Amino acid sequence: MKPVIGVTGYLGKTTLIEMLTTVLSTRGKVLKTPHGKGTWNNNLKTLKRLSSEFDYAIFEFDSYSGRNFAGLLRLIKPNVGVVTNIGDAHLSYLNDAMALALQRSAMVKYLARDGKAVLNHDDDLSNALSRFITKARVQRFGLNQAADFFATEMEQLGPEGLRFLLNIEREVQLPLYSVSDVYAFLASCAVLTGLDFTIDEIVSTLQRSFKMPKGRGNLERINSCFLLDESFHGSSRAVSKAARSLISFKPHASQLIFIVGDMHGTGVNVEDRHLNMGHFLAALPFDHMITLGHYARYIGDGARLIPSPQRKVKHVEDVNALLRYLEQILKPGSAIAVKGLGNVAFHRIRTIIENFKG
Repeated sequence: MKPVIGVTGYLGKTTLIEMLTTVLSTRGKVLKTPHGKGTWNNNLKTLKRLSSEFDYAIFEFDSYSGRNFAGLLRLIKPNVGVVTNIGDAHLSYLNDAMALALQRSAMVKYLARDGKAVLNHDDDLSNALSRFITKARVQRFGLNQAADFFATEMEQLGPEGLRFLLNIEREVQLPLYSVSDVYAFLASCAVLTGLDFTIDEIVSTLQRSFKMPKGRGNLERINSCFLLDESFHGSSRAVSKAARSLISFKPHASQLIFIVGDMHGTGVNVEDRHLNMGHFLAALPFDHMITLGHYARYIGDGARLIPSPQRKVKHVEDVNALLRYLEQILKPGSAIAVKGLGNVAFHRIRTIIENFKG
């Protein structure tokens, strides 16, 4: 039976799928759901394309809006199921954490008889899904050394990525800029070693060929500046991830500029959630924070609750105003992260940096 891999979770699905595709493509042809489009309809379209010409298939299941995938899973029946994390995701829709965990368990419930479930050991609800698995094998990944695949001694190297030890024995350095992306690597190890790839093969392939997906943390070096593309729409966790990735560049950059838009999936109390995010970001050593969007304004308001002579907080009303302000503050060696503004705005920001004469 050819490997059929199902991926679900809150954060890191796209990065994990890109890692899996990078390695699997060295041995055969991979069919996958389009990045970030793990809806019921898109998975059904992908399933219709599945044929003997493909050696591997990867399906992404996104229950962000509470859609139940049980019927589709009965058709696809993956023999490898990965849950990246659950945490407090999407509770604005489902209200009850255990209800969400049970919904996620549909992924592992419909595994083939000889299948494998790959679960996040560090995420309590994800890890709890093992109670609903009766036939499939279970492997866990995380930073806890009780996991089957774990990372220790992590060192952030700014533009050179992250270095860490895999299962204490193997040193790994990859073009990853967030600890949360290490989880994707660990999950990929659990999946791929089960498909007879060696750790050396996985690491060497990713070092040689892997790049973070566009919009999810891909780094571009433009002139003397570093530009982190986190332009895909941002949940609270995704905004936090982008911010923490940027501060790892502080020893390597002349200044840090964080540009952020409205957060998605915040449910009720939208203003308060944005205000709280700004309060969290105020503790990080940015030189400039620029907000764009109706609710993003509250992120700036939250940041101003903790005044800092080092940090300047600016709200702009539209992309043109953002570009004008960026031209004023940009200087050689800047590190800029763009979160949640979408592809078009990101490309316009990149053009400003490309034309910067310094």
